[in-house]
Amino acid sequence: MSSARRELRKGLSTPKVPKVPTPLNAIVAERECDPIIDVQCNGSVLCGVLVDGGAGVNVMIIPAMRYLGLKIDRPTSVTFKMANKRVVRPEGVISIVVIIVMKVSTIVDFHVVLEEDEAYPMILGKPWLTKSHARNYWGEGYMTIRVHPHRQKVPFASFVKSS
Repeated sequence: MSSARRELRKGLSTPKVPKVPTPLNAIVAERECDPIIDVQCNGSVLCGVLVDGGAGVNVMIIPAMRYLGLKIDRPTSVTFKMANKRVVRPEGVISIVVIIVMKVSTIVDFHVVLEEDEAYPMILGKPWLTKSHARNYWGEGYMTIRVHPHRQKVPFASFVKSS
C-alpha cells in the first residue's frame, strides 16, 4: 500500500494539502468501519468527515468551524439527539457553506455544536446526501455523487469491508 493511501486511511491529508489540527483527526484512526471522506471548504481540506445517512442535519464542531474560517451567522432554538443518545443544543447555524467533495461543489447549512470526546469534525447528513444526489454502496466501501451527467465514485478513506 502506498504511503499516500496509508495516510488517507488514517484520516490525514496528503502532503500537498494542509493538515487539519491533530485533535480533529484523532478519532478517525480509531473507527475503521465508518464511511469517512475528505472535504474541501474555504481553501482548506478537512479530513475525517463522517457521512451519516441517518443524520437529519449537517453538523460541525467549533474547532472545525474555526479551522475553516467560518462563523455562526444565526442562532437556533432546536435541539437534537446525537447517536450516543445525548441531547445537544447547537451553538448556532452557519448558512450557505460551499463544500467540495471530489471536485463536486454543494451548498449546505451546518449546525455548530461544542466538541465532544471522539467527535468527528463534520457530519454530512441527509441534506448533503440529497443535494449531492448521493448513492451509497456501504457494503462496498464507496458512494457515488452526481457530476452532471455522470456519477463520480467517492471511496471512503477509512472503510474496512467486513468479510
